Amino acid sequence: MDKKQRIRNAILGKAVDRVPVSWYTHFPDQRDNTVADQVAWARETDMDMLCVETDGFMQFDCGNTDMSDPKVLAALRPHRPTDWYIEGQVDRARRIAEGLRDGAAVTYMIFTPFSTIKHSTGSEFLVMKLLREHPEAVRHAMEVIEQDNFLLMERLSKEAGLDGIFLSLQNNEIDRYTRREYAELLEPWDDREIAKAKELFPFTVLHLCAWRGVPNRVDVWRRHDCEIVNWAGHIELDLGLHQGRRFFNAKSALMGGFDNRPCGILHWGGEAQIKAYTRQLIENAGTARLILSADCSVQKDTPAEHLRWVAEASAEYMAEMQG
Repeated sequence: MDKKQRIRNAILGKAVDRVPVSWYTHFPDQRDNTVADQVAWARETDMDMLCVETDGFMQFDCGNTDMSDPKVLAALRPHRPTDWYIEGQVDRARRIAEGLRDGAAVTYMIFTPFSTIKHSTGSEFLVMKLLREHPEAVRHAMEVIEQDNFLLMERLSKEAGLDGIFLSLQNNEIDRYTRREYAELLEPWDDREIAKAKELFPFTVLHLCAWRGVPNRVDVWRRHDCEIVNWAGHIELDLGLHQGRRFFNAKSALMGGFDNRPCGILHWGGEAQIKAYTRQLIENAGTARLILSADCSVQKDTPAEHLRWVAEASAEYMAEMQG
């Protein structure tokens, strides 16, 4: 069974020869638009699916202007299809997909408009202040970024040869907005982006991000029926991998199991420890509709062999069960 078929079977709840694995990490070195490094990492780890990170494109490209200025936000304009902010992301995704044509499945990460403003201002809480004090300016900027995201997804769908899309939902932490504020201010943007992804791509990975280490109101997101759901099982309260079976849509494949932080066994563990932990995850969650992964981006200094041990342990477990 090849890697792409393994991912498709996991999504459909069909039999797999090993529980597939998927990883993603940051590539701050921008040489070759990160293409060579991401392809090499995917091959070295023997992963079944790579999520392409967007380092270099996470901040909205508006020249040298200050995105924390509400006047700048109110004056933003969408990018042209030929601008590097769009073209560079298509180039990255297309060449990585080509480089892994006979290997792993490939998805591309897309953030919601509010997250892009957050990344562009460089402040977790300034962006909240801007939305409350200058709502029209922020909404205008979000509309512009949404147009860019839709253009990007359309081009990725037609030109990049991707297997799916990876949507990162954020800004729903329990210390940020009230449930009502999130529903009114941000949830409609989530809904439109998810609908667009589902319209354009064979499958969607819904990443419920807890990168600050603060739990989200995950129940707000559970209604989405994306093919794969990935969440921070070591941060969200009482929502480990096996609990996800009862919590999320029964038809969604669960993706996760490993704490991505330096304290997690994936970062510091030895071969025997990581393989034993992998086996325990599979035994607890079952082999159907399961993709082993991390809660979020893997630490950049996590040795590639640690990730490869997860794939090996999955194959060894399945061989034992079938033998």
